Amino acid sequence: MNQTLKNGFPPFKNEQELRSAIESVCAQFGRVAFLRILPATGAVDTRLHCACFLRLDSAEAADRLSAALDVIYFKPDIAFLANVADDWAGPRS
Repeated sequence: MNQTLKNGFPPFKNEQELRSAIESVCAQFGRVAFLRILPATGAVDTRLHCACFLRLDSAEAADRLSAALDVIYFKPDIAFLANVADDWAGPRS
């Protein structure tokens, strides 16, 4: 999913840009019914990422998205890390 978000999108500078891109990518599978974006840094890679948790409008749509894109599917949530721009203006913790 993160690789898909990198293709054709500029680096995300705020939460609304990231949210819009996620919804755009997911639209081919179903409607985003829930989306939570949390800033996250790793112990080794201290670069800021965003942990994204989402649910689509149906389990079938989530299965299709999970099969097509590199995501972890913890039913009912789909989870992945998204890279953000160095000048990210969204929340940092």
